[in-house]
Amino acid sequence: MDIGALIPIFAIVFGNAFAFGVIYFAIVTRNRERMALIEKGATAEEIYQSRKISKYSALKNGLFLIGIAVGLIVAAIVSATTTLNPVAVYFAFILLFGGLGLVIFYLIYIKNERNQPGRDF
Repeated sequence: MDIGALIPIFAIVFGNAFAFGVIYFAIVTRNRERMALIEKGATAEEIYQSRKISKYSALKNGLFLIGIAVGLIVAAIVSATTTLNPVAVYFAFILLFGGLGLVIFYLIYIKNERNQPGRDF
């Protein structure tokens, strides 16, 4: 049997084993953390309080993904019209516009948090 034919099999088996191991480790760690909080007398509300989704998480993720999409479009245009290295152009514009989306999110977040009563900024 050719050793080259075994490489995909090993890749699939070890890839799935690695994914299972990471998920198992995350679940076990979360369970240990919760058990420690319960032993200290924490209530269910206190345990799940840190897991609440921020009301701004959808906005952050949306602006980040929009920035990546705009970066891809701009990179395709620049790559087609110039003699620059296409790989470098794609990486640069994806990172630039993804970061720009996060900066825009930060500005929106700060503006909205300043308008909240009881906040000291």
